[in-house]
Amino acid sequence: MQNKDKMKNIEDFDIKKYPITTNAFTWTPMAIVLYCLLHILSFMVPSVLILTFYKTAMSGSFSNWWRILFIIIDVMAWWGCYILCSLLFGKLFLSILKLIHKPREGLFKIDKNDKDYSFYCLRISVKKFIFWIWNNFAFPWASNLAFKLCDMKADFKSTMFDGWSDVEFIDYGESIILGQGAVVLSSMIIGDHLLIKKVIIGDHAVIGGNAIVAPGTVIGKGSTLGVWATTHVGQILEPDYIYIGSPAQKYQSARKMVEDSKKTNIRRIVDTGERIPFDVDKFIKRDKKHRLKYSRLKKIK
Repeated sequence: MQNKDKMKNIEDFDIKKYPITTNAFTWTPMAIVLYCLLHILSFMVPSVLILTFYKTAMSGSFSNWWRILFIIIDVMAWWGCYILCSLLFGKLFLSILKLIHKPREGLFKIDKNDKDYSFYCLRISVKKFIFWIWNNFAFPWASNLAFKLCDMKADFKSTMFDGWSDVEFIDYGESIILGQGAVVLSSMIIGDHLLIKKVIIGDHAVIGGNAIVAPGTVIGKGSTLGVWATTHVGQILEPDYIYIGSPAQKYQSARKMVEDSKKTNIRRIVDTGERIPFDVDKFIKRDKKHRLKYSRLKKIK
């Protein structure tokens, strides 16, 4: 009954009128303990490997200069082991937290005594530990792997490295592009409450630079959210359309944009402001015989 009452409280707010704010994550004492424990466990495995194989590596069977040549390989192996352990232990902790209290959408009081909010903070502390490490890994697609293993839908073809994203209740489609400085939020503050609403971004969607996606937004397949554009909470963007402005409004069909790009090119005279058409030279494929004839004529000249 308590859960139903919390969900009903969303209807008390006209969330479209509220400005988009940051999410509310608090470092509770338990969250700090989990964070430190994850660091210790993740460091423990590579530390054991170092202590176990140190004597063998530096034994008389290997000369010191030979080991110096391979020290980079050793460091990479220990670092890789730490990163993998951070993901495995983080995933284990997340599974345990989900068994104790299932994550859900809704409007929750920002209070450590509220179970939904307190467990939200615990989950976020674990996920931030994972993503802060994996975002600094040598391979850019590593973050996408961490997303997939931490219950967020994402593929390896998407480009999400230049933007910022919440770490739960977001489904990314295939081959999406997250522009420089773009922000995708699945949660935000409303007064003294935390709102959590799932965000769905369709296949081949493009989020422009510095754009903001509000909680509950659904972006259709092939849609584009323009630079500096902002959606309102729960907004639905139709497939294959371009949206601009704040709040985001339909600008024109993506297909029409493509068709317009094929029309006659226009240039503007800076001094007068006059716009005049001009032709663009295009590369024309020439057959082999024509190329040979042209090269012979060039030699004769």
